Amino acid sequence: MARPETFHLFVYGTLMSDHHVSLLINRTPESESAILYNYMKVVPPGAFYFVVEQHGSMTHGRILKNLTRDEIAKIDSFEDEGKLYIRKNVIAVASGRKIRCMTYLGNVSALAKLFAEDIKFEDRYSKFIEKKIEGVISKIEPSRHKIMRRVATELMGAEFDSIIESHFYGDYICNYIMIQAFEQVPKPPSLEELLANPDIAPYAGNYMELVCRHIVFNQIAEHARHQFPEAVRVSRKYFRHGLSVLFAFMYFNRKKYIIKQLFREYELDRIIPGKRYRDYAAEAISLVDEIYRREEMQEIVSYVEQYWYSAPTPLGAELEFSFLGSRAVEASPGEDKYFDGFYWFGDFDMYRRTWKLGGHVDSHRDISRLQRTRGFFEYALGRYQIVGDLSRPLFDCPWGMSLLINEAVKFLEIPPHSLHISMELGGAHSQITDKPHVDEDLICLLLLGGDIRPDRKGILREHRIFNNELDTNAKGALNFSDRKYHFSRKTEDDKERSEVMEYKFFRLHPEEFDYETSIIAMKGYQFWTDARPLSIPREGAKELPEQKFLKEWANAPSSVTDYAIESFIEKIRNGLLEEQNTHSLDKRRTMVLEKISERLYSKNRYIRGYKK
Repeated sequence: MARPETFHLFVYGTLMSDHHVSLLINRTPESESAILYNYMKVVPPGAFYFVVEQHGSMTHGRILKNLTRDEIAKIDSFEDEGKLYIRKNVIAVASGRKIRCMTYLGNVSALAKLFAEDIKFEDRYSKFIEKKIEGVISKIEPSRHKIMRRVATELMGAEFDSIIESHFYGDYICNYIMIQAFEQVPKPPSLEELLANPDIAPYAGNYMELVCRHIVFNQIAEHARHQFPEAVRVSRKYFRHGLSVLFAFMYFNRKKYIIKQLFREYELDRIIPGKRYRDYAAEAISLVDEIYRREEMQEIVSYVEQYWYSAPTPLGAELEFSFLGSRAVEASPGEDKYFDGFYWFGDFDMYRRTWKLGGHVDSHRDISRLQRTRGFFEYALGRYQIVGDLSRPLFDCPWGMSLLINEAVKFLEIPPHSLHISMELGGAHSQITDKPHVDEDLICLLLLGGDIRPDRKGILREHRIFNNELDTNAKGALNFSDRKYHFSRKTEDDKERSEVMEYKFFRLHPEEFDYETSIIAMKGYQFWTDARPLSIPREGAKELPEQKFLKEWANAPSSVTDYAIESFIEKIRNGLLEEQNTHSLDKRRTMVLEKISERLYSKNRYIRGYKK
C-alpha cells in the first residue's frame, strides 16, 4: 500500500504556537526551527504578519513536518489562501540542511486593507471555525439563497455557538459529528399545529412578534460581532457576546420606530394563514439587511468606548418582566392577556431565540428543566445555558451594566418588574462571611435600589418586601441576597467554580434609571463588610434577625440618622479602596460617591417628611 502523501510547511507568525496549530488540525506535528533566506517578514501595525521576496533578507520560523493533504487544506482555509496569502514551494534551512517545503506569501494588496486593524488570533480562528460550520450547514440546508442558510443558523440557536466554543477549548469536532449535532436540533415549530390549539391561538400573534423582535436583535448583534471584533472582544472569563448584546440593544432602540413600521409592512406582528415560522425568520433577517448601516453602529461603538471603564469585579444581572407584576408566578390561565404568563414560551422556540440573553420563564421554582410554566420572562444575562446553569459574568463596567439594563427595558416593551445584580468575588479572602448586617446599612441599600412609595391607600411601603415579592420560595422566607457558585463549563469541578454574591431587592424601572450608582454602592458595601447572605434558611433553621427587621421596616419605612448615612458611605469608600487595592479613589468613583450621598439624603428626607 502506498504511503499517504505528506508535506512540510514553513511558518513564521501565528502558527509558531503549538496551541494554535493543534486547534486547527487537532494534533501537534513534529517541527524544528528553520530560516527562510531571501524572504523578508513584514509586521504591519495591528495586522497579520506576512513574507515577501527580498534578496539578502532572512525570516526565522519553524517547519511543521509531515502534514496531510487534509491538514494543509484546513490551514489554507484559515490563512484564506488565494486571497490574503498565496501558498508557494520554497527551500528553508534547518540545522544546515536544505528542506523543501511550502510557505504562505502575503498578497500585499489584499492585506493592506487590514493594516492598522488590531486583528487577533481568536478573531481569525473564530472566522475559520464559522466558515467550517457554514460549510456543514450548507449540506443540511442546500438552498442557493444565502439568507436561507442564515435562517438555518438562527434557528439552531446556541448549538452553532457551542461548537465554536468547543473548538476554542481544544475539543475538536469533525464534520460528521457537527452534522449529527445540527440534525438533532428540533425543527422549527409548526404554526399550523400551534394555531389548531384554541388555548394558544389568541396569543400566537404576540409570540411571533416577540420571536421576530429577537431574530432582528440577534442579527444586529452578529453584524456588530463580525464588523467590530476589537470593540466586542472580552477576556475568556466573560460571556463573549456581552458587548455585542449591548450594541444590538442600542442599535435596535435607535431604529425602533422604523423597525415597528417595517414589522407592519412585512406582517411580522401578526399571524398570516399559511405563513411558516421559517418564513417569518427569513423576513426578519431581510428586514435587518434593509435597516442596518455600519456607520451608525460605529457611532454606538464610539460612544460606548468613550465612557467605558473596567473595574476588578465581574458583574452579572437578571431582569424580570411581566404584564402581571408580582402575580406572575401565581397567574391563572388567560389572566395575562398578551402572553398567558409566557406559558407557551417553549412552544414558539423562544429559548433558542433568546439564548444570548439567557431568556427563560422564571416561576421562582427549579429551572434546570425547561418545563412549561407561567411566570416572569427573564433575561439572565451571561447565562448561556439554562439547563445545566452554565454562565459567565457579562463584564466588569458598572456604567456599561447600567446602560445595558436600561436598553434591555426599552427593547422588550414588557413591563419591567425586578432586578438581581451579582458580583463575582475573589482575592485573598472571601467577601462573604457569617458577619451580620447593621440594620441601618440595609435601609441605606433600600434607599438606593428599593421601591419606596405609597400604596393605594397612601401608606408608605417598600413594595418589593412588603408585597412578599422576595418570599416566593416554598418556605416563604425573605430572599434578599444570596451566595451562589457559578460554573462556565460542564467539565469544571468545585475548585474552578466562581463565588458570587447576588442582591435581589432591586426594582427594575420602566424609565431611565442610574443603576451604576447602586451597583458601585453594593460592591463597596460587600467588600468592606463581608456581610452574610440573607437567603432561604436551611432545613430546620429560622430566618435571620435582619430578615425579620427588613419585613417590619418595609411595612412602615422610617428615616435613618445622618450619622448612619455617613457611616454607610464610609463603608462604601473603604470597600472600593479594597476592591481597587489603592489608597485613594479616582475622580470617577469620587463623583459616584457624591451621587450616592445625594440619593441617600434625598430619599431619607422624602421618608422623614412623608405624610399620608
